[in-house]
Amino acid sequence: LPGERTSTMWEPGATVYRKLEESDAIAGVLDASLWVGYVWADQPRANASTVVTGTDVEAIRGEALRIARRYWDARHDFGFGVSTGSADWAIDEALKLDQKAVLISDSGDNPTAGGAGDIPYMVERLLARPELASGQQTAIVSAIASAGAVRTAKAAGIGRTVDVVIGGVDDPVNGSSLALRGEVYSIYENDPVGGDIAVIRIGGVHVVIPSRRKPYHQLREFAHLSLDLTDHDITVGKWGYLEPELRAAASSAFQALTPGAVNQDIESLTFSRVERPVYPLDGDMPEPDWKITIFPPIG
Repeated sequence: LPGERTSTMWEPGATVYRKLEESDAIAGVLDASLWVGYVWADQPRANASTVVTGTDVEAIRGEALRIARRYWDARHDFGFGVSTGSADWAIDEALKLDQKAVLISDSGDNPTAGGAGDIPYMVERLLARPELASGQQTAIVSAIASAGAVRTAKAAGIGRTVDVVIGGVDDPVNGSSLALRGEVYSIYENDPVGGDIAVIRIGGVHVVIPSRRKPYHQLREFAHLSLDLTDHDITVGKWGYLEPELRAAASSAFQALTPGAVNQDIESLTFSRVERPVYPLDGDMPEPDWKITIFPPIG
């Protein structure tokens, strides 16, 4: 399961992980961990594991099994922390609210989970809405890296109209390039992560374009670009679950199931190398044959 479903910010993840402290307190156990694995890795070893270290073999064996069973028993209850659906559905729901600072996660292209961060799918979907394309309502999209587009924007200057092409470079499998004509809204130079950054406005859609891929998790990062979430109806970010500062700033939040290397619609993906059966690909699989491996002390 992905972290967007096993987060400790809501149940059952909060309880499953909190109970690890009970295992840590048992005599003969030094540390107990639950590793959910990397769900998008189509590899035989891509699965969840419990890892318990200690001085008492029977104690660590028992706790490893107890933690694994607790995770297994809760498998059907793990879900996304916000309402989730297609990109168009998320945009519809956000605009229905008629309020500012509604956040939408472009979850399939989240660079902090392994996405390329250069798929312009959400820009296309926002511009397909007349109220956003016309500027009647406004949105922010953060962020799609393109050093070439930034150079073009800097050469033209703030307030000038430019033609740029973004996307489809780092992940041409799940996305394609998108040509945009818009106004250079702002420029921020020498960001330690993103390098030089430009914002190009097309109608009411403000597209944040760093020279290097960069996640936007803090409000000050938007402020550097003269952007304030509370001024705009929708802010789309290449996130999964929201980091605490964004979660607090959001008037409402939705997650869009979008294309990308970390597509959150796990059951729809094709896997050929993982060991089967495995949850959630095989939703009705029987209880696993619990394999416990004891490693001898080192040294």
